[in-house]
Amino acid sequence: MHHTPLETLVARKPHRCVSCGEAIEVGARYVRWRSYDCGDATTSKMHPECYDMHNADGGAWEYEYCGHPRPTVAKVEE
Repeated sequence: MHHTPLETLVARKPHRCVSCGEAIEVGARYVRWRSYDCGDATTSKMHPECYDMHNADGGAWEYEYCGHPRPTVAKVEE
């Protein structure tokens, strides 16, 4: 299996996080990568905090599609 490098983007249209299943709103940052396996291609998009939760154990992880709660993130006051 091959994965493209992780990209951090700003949503220009609504997306759905493959980890928690919640919406990624227009204007929100998200991470994206593509996977290729035996002729199949998949694009994964996650909230940064969902990606960080899965990646916390060193990056060797599997996830259940839309099967995890979204981690809470403390908002920084401006």
